[in-house]
Amino acid sequence: MKALGAALVAAAAIVFALTSVLKHPTYTPDGIVYARFAARDAGYTEVDATLSARAFYAHTAMMRDPRYRSLIDLDPAVAFPRSKVFENRVLYPWIVGMALPLSGFRALFLVNAAAYVVFGLALFWMLGAFRRDIFAVVLTVVVLALPLVRAAAASDLTDMLAMVWWVLALGALLRLARGPSSTMLAVLAVSCVLLALTRPTPYLVVLPALALGIARAYWAPLLASLGGVAAYVIVAFDIRAYGISEQLRWIYDNRPAATNVPFSTWYREALFGSVRYVVVETVRLVIPLIAIAAAVYGLWHANTRAQMAVLAGAAIACVIAVPFNPVPFSFARVVLLPLIPVFCAIAQCALNTAATVGKPVRPPVQAPAQAMID
Repeated sequence: MKALGAALVAAAAIVFALTSVLKHPTYTPDGIVYARFAARDAGYTEVDATLSARAFYAHTAMMRDPRYRSLIDLDPAVAFPRSKVFENRVLYPWIVGMALPLSGFRALFLVNAAAYVVFGLALFWMLGAFRRDIFAVVLTVVVLALPLVRAAAASDLTDMLAMVWWVLALGALLRLARGPSSTMLAVLAVSCVLLALTRPTPYLVVLPALALGIARAYWAPLLASLGGVAAYVIVAFDIRAYGISEQLRWIYDNRPAATNVPFSTWYREALFGSVRYVVVETVRLVIPLIAIAAAVYGLWHANTRAQMAVLAGAAIACVIAVPFNPVPFSFARVVLLPLIPVFCAIAQCALNTAATVGKPVRPPVQAPAQAMID
């Protein structure tokens, strides 16, 4: 059944990729930054990388917007320094750079379309941690069809590639919640490193791994997740990447409606407005409230307590992005998108809990000493 389910998911993802994702590419002002980085990784000089990316984006609709046109027409002397806030997202432009000689800057979209297909298979594998393959297939296909997911796949941003590593890490944690596994620890460690190299969010996996450690007194997953932190620190040190305060200052300097307010006032108002926005949307969308109720239900039952602890930690980790990026219009990408697989797993975990109520509880597998070290 798993092989058939994977085949169905792959077929659906390929159909969506060919009929929707690749046919409607979304060009963004951040995407031209990754285009420059990719060209530089492919061997272009910074001047040639800037000019070639400019020539590609000059034919997009962004050129009709004066604000975006100024970002496309940046002088080669300042293009890379002004893009430094994105420089620690090294993996996506590096992969695009490898494909650049064959497909040009269309590689920005081809890489994300391929990541979209892999994400579908990874999500099906993640949901397979609950051994309900039919439900996993249905949920995965529904997620692949969501406009937000297809929009991420159709863009020239890092989101879709990051979703692959995020889902693989989460799937490994859910399996480690059932018992120790050297293979899953390796999957977790590699996924954490690749996620940190794609988007600077190492905390995203550390928090659910910490939740698992607390729920099971099994700390090897937390140690494995710290590989992402190490990768983040190494890259940040190597390229002298922006810290949190510098990123916030960059957001402040580039906010659409700039007003003469001090940074501290802006941040306080932006954070308050962002928190209020999240609360209102949580109530309006209803699904987050249902997910919270399902998480409480799953935590109440011993059969799924450890797995639901992982998912609760993952949900909290997604929301933690709010104070680091208090810009409500970006929350669909930076908060809701990574929450989608978490909501799916919570739904499947709650279903699994309901199906096992009244059955004898199997004692959790204790991690042997060697496995704790691995």
